[in-house]
Amino acid sequence: MFSSAFSSAFARPHPRPCICPMMAQAALMDGAAWSLVGSSLVIDEKLLIGPAGKVFEFLSVESAARWAANTAAAGAGQVSIIAGLSGPAAAAWVARKREKLAVIAGRLVAAAARQGDERKRAALLAESDFCYSKWAAV
Repeated sequence: MFSSAFSSAFARPHPRPCICPMMAQAALMDGAAWSLVGSSLVIDEKLLIGPAGKVFEFLSVESAARWAANTAAAGAGQVSIIAGLSGPAAAAWVARKREKLAVIAGRLVAAAARQGDERKRAALLAESDFCYSKWAAV
């Protein structure tokens, strides 16, 4: 049996924190760095996971780059839509969007309750909070 002092040199590094897609979209829109580690996408030093807590996997750097670019563009598209609408139309669009985000937030909380990994649970709950606040300031 090895001593803990000896085996600590071979210990795996502490796992990365996680990030969910909507928060990843906001980070990418703000210019966050991303990289592919193995087949997993890391955005701003956080591992990208889906709404059910599963790790996103990409077959190539090109497919990860397309996902990152399309995700950032979709977020910018939403911002430009709201900017192009008049007062009442913008309010109606935001209200519909917030209703949908509230449903998603509830599903994220339910997924977090089933999650055994604390890092993933924290990311899912953070994504849920992000859903509730995303269009609140508009």
